[in-house]
Amino acid sequence: MSDPSPIVESIMLPLEQKREPFWSWIDVAVFAVGAPIVVAGVAVLLLAVVKTLHGRMDTALSLLGMQSLLYVAAYGLMWLILAVRHSDNLWGALLWAVRPAAGGKLFAAGFALAFGTALLGVALHAPKIDNPILKFMRDPASILAVVVFASTIGPAAEEAVFRGFLQPVATRTLGAAIGIACTSLVFAALHGFEYQWCWQYLLLVFSASCAFGWTRWRWNSTGASTLLHAGYNLTFFMGYLFQGRTFPSHG
Repeated sequence: MSDPSPIVESIMLPLEQKREPFWSWIDVAVFAVGAPIVVAGVAVLLLAVVKTLHGRMDTALSLLGMQSLLYVAAYGLMWLILAVRHSDNLWGALLWAVRPAAGGKLFAAGFALAFGTALLGVALHAPKIDNPILKFMRDPASILAVVVFASTIGPAAEEAVFRGFLQPVATRTLGAAIGIACTSLVFAALHGFEYQWCWQYLLLVFSASCAFGWTRWRWNSTGASTLLHAGYNLTFFMGYLFQGRTFPSHG
């Protein structure tokens, strides 16, 4: 009889003992208070520089560039908090590693999650509300920039904050189910303005966030939830393209 241990190990590996985060609610609170201040300060500085150089902020590339720098500022604050308070490395703490064999499956699962979310939206009779970023997808270059950003930098930044930094503390305190749900409530609330606070969209975002959160918890990897999130975002933006919800008319 063959040894079943490799099979058992492959099944149980994602469910291995979850690493307790070494940071606490104090660190989360410091970030929650400091992040808006840091991001606002960087935004004002960037806008001042753009104005001085007579640049434009109404193009996809300029807005995405600014958004990327704001993400860097927020990530830098997280790094500073963990470095000063705990003398630890943020990159390793967020657990980005993902087994190569699982990476493709997680990304593909994002496609399935997006289709499931779309079907749920139909069942809820969600009204047609376009994401504000669509109005900047005016030409092939801007479309490519938005799609690449939405499937790489965007998911990585959001997962670092919500599933990498906040959720581990929440699940340790409240348990997996409630911790994931509470994190997802915050995630959905911060996306509310994008969809005019429509309850159907808030529910859809909450549901997708719970899937991201469950993936982060089960695989003990922020990288895993990021890949799922990336596949999810890419599917929706490709859907916008196929529906012709870009290249606004100028007639």
